[in-house]
Amino acid sequence: MHVSNLQNYESAFHNLNMKREDAEVVNLLKGTKKFFIFFIFGLLILTTMPTNHSIIQAKEAAASDYNIVGYYPSWAAYGRDFQVWDMDASKVSHINYAFADICWDGRHGNPDPESPNPQTWACQDENGNIDVPNGTVVMGDPWIDAQKTNPGDNWDDPLKGNFQQLIKLKEENPHLKTFISIGGWSWSNRFSDVAADPTTREQFANSAVDFIRKYGFDGVDIDWEYPVSGGLPGNSTRPEDKQNYVLLLQEVREKLDAAEAEDGTEYLLTIASAANEEYVNNNELTQIAEIVDWINIMTYDFNGGWQTQSGHNAPLYFDPEAETAGLPNAESFNVASAVNSYLNEGVPGNKLVLGTPFYGRGWSDCEATNNGEYQNCSPATEGTWENGTFDFSDLEDNYINKNGYQRYWNDEAKVPYLYNASNGNFITYDDEESFGYKTDFIKSKGLAGAMFWDYSGDVNHTLVTTLATNLQFTGGDGGDPESPALAPQNVEATKVTASSIDLSWNEPTDATSVVEYVITYNNQEITTTEPSIVLENLQAATAYTITVSSKDGEGNLYPASSLTVSTSEEGATCEYPAWEAATSYVGGDRVQHNNNLYEAKWWTKGEEPGTTGEWGPWKIIESCNE
Repeated sequence: MHVSNLQNYESAFHNLNMKREDAEVVNLLKGTKKFFIFFIFGLLILTTMPTNHSIIQAKEAAASDYNIVGYYPSWAAYGRDFQVWDMDASKVSHINYAFADICWDGRHGNPDPESPNPQTWACQDENGNIDVPNGTVVMGDPWIDAQKTNPGDNWDDPLKGNFQQLIKLKEENPHLKTFISIGGWSWSNRFSDVAADPTTREQFANSAVDFIRKYGFDGVDIDWEYPVSGGLPGNSTRPEDKQNYVLLLQEVREKLDAAEAEDGTEYLLTIASAANEEYVNNNELTQIAEIVDWINIMTYDFNGGWQTQSGHNAPLYFDPEAETAGLPNAESFNVASAVNSYLNEGVPGNKLVLGTPFYGRGWSDCEATNNGEYQNCSPATEGTWENGTFDFSDLEDNYINKNGYQRYWNDEAKVPYLYNASNGNFITYDDEESFGYKTDFIKSKGLAGAMFWDYSGDVNHTLVTTLATNLQFTGGDGGDPESPALAPQNVEATKVTASSIDLSWNEPTDATSVVEYVITYNNQEITTTEPSIVLENLQAATAYTITVSSKDGEGNLYPASSLTVSTSEEGATCEYPAWEAATSYVGGDRVQHNNNLYEAKWWTKGEEPGTTGEWGPWKIIESCNE
C-alpha cells in the first residue's frame, strides 16, 4: 500500500462501525433475578436477591475488574493528527487498534461500490509485498502501521509506525493491553469465505497468532460486520455463517491457547457485535460467549443521517415520545433493550462490554417543535470531519451552549441533545451526564465494562476521564492503585437547589495521610479540609459533573467516582409519591423523601433514600421547595 492511496482515509473510513436503518433490537424482559448464597454469622442462608443489586456490590468490591476498551483508528494519525502518544492510556485497560484485514488472492480491501473506500491493495508487511495463503491476517495500512518514522524512531529500526508507538505506550503503562482489530465495516467482505472452510479457518487463526506475536499485541478482536446479513451488499455471506463463526472463533482460541502455553503469557480474544435483533438471530451468542473473553457490543448508531427524522444516537432507555412521533423501531433501538436481548439469549453480563460513542450525529432544517427532537429534517450541513458526524471535543469546544446551540436533556432516554433555532440544526450526542447513567447501568447489570469508539473524538480527554472515574479505574495516573484507602468514600449530594449543591463524603480509611480534598466541577476547582462542602452560585436546571479527590502531602490525588447532579429549576416542587419502605422500586422510579427528590438506580426495597451513600440504590435529583 502506498502513501498516495491513503490520502482519502480521513473521510472514507470514519463510519466503519456504522449500523444500518434496517436493524432492530428485541426488547424482552426488563430484568432478571437469580439466587445467591450468603454466609451470615457462620450460617448458610439461601436468599433470593435481585441480580443487578448483588452484582453491583461484587463489582464495587473489586472496581479494577471493569474493562475500559478504547478503539484507536489508524487513520487518526493523518488529517486528524491524533497520534498514538496523544491517547491517555492511564484511563483504559485495553486499546483496540483498527484495523487489520484479510488477504485473498494476493490482495486486501473491499471493492464494493458502497464501501467508504472501494479499493484493494497488494498484501504487504513492514518490508513490502508478501505472498501468503488466502485467509491470512495482514496490515490494513502498512505505512502508517509499521513504516512511518515517528519522533524517537531510528532510521534502521525494523519496526516503526503506530505499532512501534503502541509498544512504547505499553512500556509507559504496564497495566495496558492491546488488541489488533480485524475487519470493521469496510473490511468484512472475506470473513464468510474464511469461516466456511477448515483450511482458511486454520490459516486465519495461525496468522492472527503470528501477527500479535510479531507486532507486540496481547489479543485479537474480530469485527465481522456481519455474519449472514447486514453488512455491505457485496460482502460474502452464507446462512451457515451462524455456525461457521463459532468454528472460526474456536480455531482462533485453540491457537491462542497453544501460544499461551509456549510463551507463558495470556492472549485474549474478543469480538465487536451489533446491537440489533438481526445480529442476535444470526449468531450463536451463548456459544460465542463461552469462547471469547468478552463481547464489545456497539450500542450506538441507533439513529443517524441515513434517515430523515431526527433521533438519538445512543439512547439508554426507551422514550415513548419517540414511538409516538413515528420514529422507526423506537422501542427496541436503545442501549437497555440491546443489552437485555443479549442477556436473554444467555450471554452472561460479565462477558458484555458496553459500547459508548465519543461522537454525535446531526441533521439540518429540523422543524422547531420539541426543539428539533423527533422531527422531519434535511441532511446535515455541518460536521467535524464530514457532515452529520461530530467529535465530542468539537461539540465541547464549539457547540454546547455556544454559537446559537442550546443544550437540552431527554430524561426518558437519559441523553442530551443540541438545537439551533436559527438554522434548525439538531445534534444528538453523549456527555458526562449521560455517561454517568450508562456507567450506573453497567454496574447495575453486572457488565464487564465500557468500550468506546473512538479515541480521536475526545482530544480533551473529557469522556475517557469520565469513564475511568465512574468505573474507578486506576491503572495509570488516576490514583495509586495500591492505596485505595486514600480515596474519599460514599460521596453524595445531600441537598440540591436551583443555585447550590451540598456534598458530603466519608473520610478515607487512611485519613491521616490526607491534607485536603479537591473538588472539581465544570472546569472549576475548590479545596476544603472538611468532608463536606456547598457548591454555590450555580446555574438553575444545569448538570454538574463533580469529582471529589483527596490529596496527600506529596500532592498525589486519589479520586472517588464522579457524581453528576442537576440543579433544580427555579420554583421547582416535587410531585412524586413519598418513599415507602414496603414498596419495591426499579431503576428510574422517583420518590420524594425528607423534602428531596430521589431516583432509583436499580431494584431496591427497604433502603431509605439519603442514607445509602454514593454506591447505594438512590441518587438525589433535587430538593423540593416547600
